[in-house]
Amino acid sequence: MRKEEWNMKNKHKVSSAVNFGGWGWFLVLICIVYQMMYSAFAVDGINGYGASLAAYLSQVSGTEITSDMLTAMLTPIGIICCLLGLLFTTLVLKKGTKLVAVVSCFGMAIAVFCFGRITNFTNYTIGLFFVQIFGTCLAFAVHHGFVGSWFPTLKGVVMGWTTMGLPLTSMILVPFVTWCFAGSWGWTGFCNALAVVLLVLGFVTLIFMTNTPEEKGCYPDNIRPENRAHQDTREDLTRYFKTKYSIVDLLKNKSVWMIVIGFGIPWATTAGVMSQIIVRMMSTGYFADPFGPVAILSGCTLVGLIGSFCWGWLDTNIGTKRAGVLYNLAYVVFLIGMMFLHQMPVIMCTVLTACLCFTAGGIPNLMPSMVISKFGRYEFMSANRVCTPLATIIQSCGFAILVLGKSLGGGNNWFAGYGVFVVVLCLFDFRYLPCCCGYNPYAFIAHTVQQRVKLPPPGGFLRIAVREEKLIYRNMIPGYKVIEYL
Repeated sequence: MRKEEWNMKNKHKVSSAVNFGGWGWFLVLICIVYQMMYSAFAVDGINGYGASLAAYLSQVSGTEITSDMLTAMLTPIGIICCLLGLLFTTLVLKKGTKLVAVVSCFGMAIAVFCFGRITNFTNYTIGLFFVQIFGTCLAFAVHHGFVGSWFPTLKGVVMGWTTMGLPLTSMILVPFVTWCFAGSWGWTGFCNALAVVLLVLGFVTLIFMTNTPEEKGCYPDNIRPENRAHQDTREDLTRYFKTKYSIVDLLKNKSVWMIVIGFGIPWATTAGVMSQIIVRMMSTGYFADPFGPVAILSGCTLVGLIGSFCWGWLDTNIGTKRAGVLYNLAYVVFLIGMMFLHQMPVIMCTVLTACLCFTAGGIPNLMPSMVISKFGRYEFMSANRVCTPLATIIQSCGFAILVLGKSLGGGNNWFAGYGVFVVVLCLFDFRYLPCCCGYNPYAFIAHTVQQRVKLPPPGGFLRIAVREEKLIYRNMIPGYKVIEYL
């Protein structure tokens, strides 16, 4: 490849973080709403409704129900939903992302409508189960499927935008559910409103969304053929692609487990901490009611929006592996601060909440980005059907880990609850995360190509044959094997 062709290709690969095209931006906005619908009944949403819903269910059922009980149920339900998520990701691979998205939107709308009419803890558990099945599908299988097909090389920046749905939940839906409980709408009104949103979302997906950009007459990454190093057409090559990985092959793949463990543990930490951040602020004694912590969390989500974009930017510019290690280091520092929050000035509630919100959008961005980096655009959906469910199983354990950790010291031991996460991150995850790409010559060459750094050949020269849709990297250096990124 000529030097000018190489430079031209790289110039457009790192083009503006907002140059996604009209339909590309439409997809980003829809994926943001997918994330919000999932998070409304999971990590961020339970911050707003946990204590109020527990009090409501205790009153109508006549039995004592606590917010810890509601939070803890997210772990077993999350694990089951993740196992079922294997079915959804397989359907995305076999039937296309759009069909799965439409079914999930309508299915979740029905589940949320019924969830608004629960009267006891058993109803809550069953309702949450069905809501989480479809919500998990939208947030992971559908979201990752669309982004992987439309933005194969800009996935880091794009997911920096789409994962803004998580902090937006805290900004919009947490205050909304708090307002619903304080007024006449209540839990039923909140669920009815979201059911309507999901119905509209389902029809919008059905009418306007497509599985690939080629179906809209667009190009992957919104890069036209004349701006590529090699000319190409709008032909949708995904229909010719056949994955070389079976589920068994993926389960035997070392890279899969490195990604799952390396990103699953910090994801569990994020889920556990963010699910009870309002409860933690209330435990300091600085606030008489939840409106103060809710206001702090809602205000800090502005920082979270910036954080989602920043993690996407870091992913693209310093690499997913380095960004993941930086994420863990930051979280260890923030968790130590949360341990001693009750001994700090009240302003630290705002400071630490802002820091946690800034990092919250990191892992949902970084993990699928690593899968795409490792397996490529077309193998991404095949690999993701295993990586995401397994990582989400680990993520789901974060809720129970925090609750169990708190119980070690009498039911409200935040030092022990956060301490478990700190120990795991320091002693375990820092070992696995740097190995996600592996320290081997093949990954080194791939990383060198991606980072646009000239590789000094040990006895030959690096020759790269690039067809953007297939993205095949072949090195001709003696002593190295052929690398293929499909």
